[in-house]
Amino acid sequence: MAKVKYTKVMKCDDLGIGKSAIISAGDREIALFNYKGKYYALDNICPHRGAPLGEGRIEEGVVICPNHEWRFELKDGQCPQNPELKTEVYPVKIHEGKIYVRLENPKTEAVTGSASSVLPSDLKFTVPTIQKPRNPDEEL
Repeated sequence: MAKVKYTKVMKCDDLGIGKSAIISAGDREIALFNYKGKYYALDNICPHRGAPLGEGRIEEGVVICPNHEWRFELKDGQCPQNPELKTEVYPVKIHEGKIYVRLENPKTEAVTGSASSVLPSDLKFTVPTIQKPRNPDEEL
């Protein structure tokens, strides 16, 4: 069995309870959170519109995107507003007062979500034209 590699990102003392930090790791940015003394790491990019999740606020174990207020669970990256939208979550380990994040292949299971729907090519339909609404007050 291959040994899992964690990367040291910072000291525990540098990230107080309720705080977040944005960490650059190779070609990606990771948002690191200290929620009630437990550390969580997620992709810093909001999958909705690309805002930095590390600048969001935390409420009830959920990070709230600073731009459009989309919410993502710290523990699993799920979005309560859209179950098919999810952000990457990275395992975190604490050792001797330092925070370590596992960056390589964090997912151990297949990507969640549904397959795209394909409509039959022979399906035909028409969309009715919407006419301008009438205003009886303007008619004489």
